[in-house]
Amino acid sequence: MQTAEQKSVYLCTTFDLCDNNGYTSTQIHNFFEQNGYRLTNEPRTADYIIISTCGFDQERERQSRAIVDEHVERYGADKKIIVCGCLTKINPGLFDPSKVTAIGPRELGRFNSLFNPAVAIENISGGELNERFINRGYGFLDAYYLQICQGCINKCSYCAIKKAKGYIASKTLKQVIVEVELALEAGFRRFMLLGDDCGSYGIDLGCDLADLLNAISGYDIGININYIYPGRFQNIFEKLSQNALERLEFANIPIQSTSGRVLDLMNRHYDPDEVLKTVEGLKAALPHAFFETHIIYGFPSEKREEFEDSFRAVDYFDSVIYFYYTDRNNVPSSEFKNKIDVAELIERTASIINHSKFCIQRDQARPPVILLGYDLKKPDDIYKSILNSFSAES
Repeated sequence: MQTAEQKSVYLCTTFDLCDNNGYTSTQIHNFFEQNGYRLTNEPRTADYIIISTCGFDQERERQSRAIVDEHVERYGADKKIIVCGCLTKINPGLFDPSKVTAIGPRELGRFNSLFNPAVAIENISGGELNERFINRGYGFLDAYYLQICQGCINKCSYCAIKKAKGYIASKTLKQVIVEVELALEAGFRRFMLLGDDCGSYGIDLGCDLADLLNAISGYDIGININYIYPGRFQNIFEKLSQNALERLEFANIPIQSTSGRVLDLMNRHYDPDEVLKTVEGLKAALPHAFFETHIIYGFPSEKREEFEDSFRAVDYFDSVIYFYYTDRNNVPSSEFKNKIDVAELIERTASIINHSKFCIQRDQARPPVILLGYDLKKPDDIYKSILNSFSAES
């Protein structure tokens, strides 16, 4: 068997607008680097090809599958190909086990059994994001990404990520504090707390996110949170110390809709008006903090007026990011009736693009700003994405 020094690895991500994907891709990169493998930017020169995928929606699935298929076709005969990331669990049938090895987001320990490393992957951090795996205009490259949990306790009717990540698994407060102190020693003063839902943090341990935030607020750091479920956001922030509040720099609170009826269909349990009121109060108290949210538009049976009402979110949040709905395999909403057709979805997309607060890229406008959650170079790109998604579904 060849030694690690004689082996080379090519690693790529299919989607660089996801903090979780960026973190995991960086962790895998660091695993190979710290264990003596040669990292290459050319798949043709690699012994191993590692592809980190995204399956958040139909367009991400389409992009991921195209990249995997291309590498299998070109290099599968003489290279070992490993596919990881959410899509391996969201739609495992896409990957032929005779051609690729699939590793799920919570199965990274399999890298240990495959490569017999000196340093196990669970002892390696992805906290200092490698800019190869995160879009510079999206990620906080000056922050240390501290993954506090994976999975969540929510049961959103449209979500496929829960299939990939499962129930909440949290790091202990002690583990978090140790990692904060190590990152401080490395020179970091800004921290991004990372999770599929940071609001679910600690439920498996008998504590919550407020306990964590209060515990780390004694350090001279800026605190950022990505993401937190709106219902728990309201409860958690009521329990924060003044010191913890003053350290808060950024929070993504994905409200997903301003319609209570649509939220009921999404199986998300909070009053959107109460969430907006809470954000309004926090923004007044913390003018230095930046608050962001996500909106899913075109959800089954969403009325045009419910979609248009969502624009009021920009009166409360600094950034409102829109994602169009697509069905995912084996999630409840895929069985819902009254789906929004392509023509109507395109009209609603045009309404987003024509909004006075819309901007293609976050850094091209001052907040508050409305964005589309896709890597767009020009507005027409989103229409191509929609047509690709719906043609893939059919």
